[in-house]
Amino acid sequence: MGAVLLIIGVLPTLPVSTLVLIPVALVLNIVLGQFVGSTLVPFYLDAIGTVLIAVLAGPAAGAATGALSSIVWSFFNPTVLPFAAGAALIGFLAGVAARHGLFRRFYLAPVAGFLAGIIGGVVSAPVAAFVFGGTSGLATGAIVSAFRSMGDTLLAAITKQALISDPMDKAIVFTLVAVLVYALPRRTRLQFPFVRRYRVLAGTAANQSAGQSASRSTGQDA
Repeated sequence: MGAVLLIIGVLPTLPVSTLVLIPVALVLNIVLGQFVGSTLVPFYLDAIGTVLIAVLAGPAAGAATGALSSIVWSFFNPTVLPFAAGAALIGFLAGVAARHGLFRRFYLAPVAGFLAGIIGGVVSAPVAAFVFGGTSGLATGAIVSAFRSMGDTLLAAITKQALISDPMDKAIVFTLVAVLVYALPRRTRLQFPFVRRYRVLAGTAANQSAGQSASRSTGQDA
């Protein structure tokens, strides 16, 4: 219910440029997350779309995308639904990082992702422990089993696994999103009000100044 209320409250406030991109973000999350979760890689890569929306449209849009992604994905894989709050949290944290300029320098993106992963891992570990009694991924499950064999409790084993997998996973995700965002044409990036208002990306301020100067020049010529 909390995820649904978040989505209902945020989606009507988003610009068309963001609403059009959200379905693409959901596909990225679900396809990559489903595929990677079935491999022996101890990562998830199920938040690329969420972080992409967060960087372009802000914390609220990122949180709503994360929650919506979990709800839609749950129709194919019901085990992801209890993690909706964690997915929303990652979207929110990515938006906060973007607002504070951590995507203006490429090397800061993985740092922001690593820190977000620590917070996300601490939040998701109790859900995995008490709702499912473990993780659903093959590789992450193997890590949990290894810690359990060393005498750790279930919660301790899952928390340790989360603090290993989640920070690295989100560092990779934030880095990939930075590559994707800077690969977009400048005109496309500047269509997003959040990017312009908070100078989220390098060169945004210069582009805004150039656009404003061009507009003034055109007005004077007319």
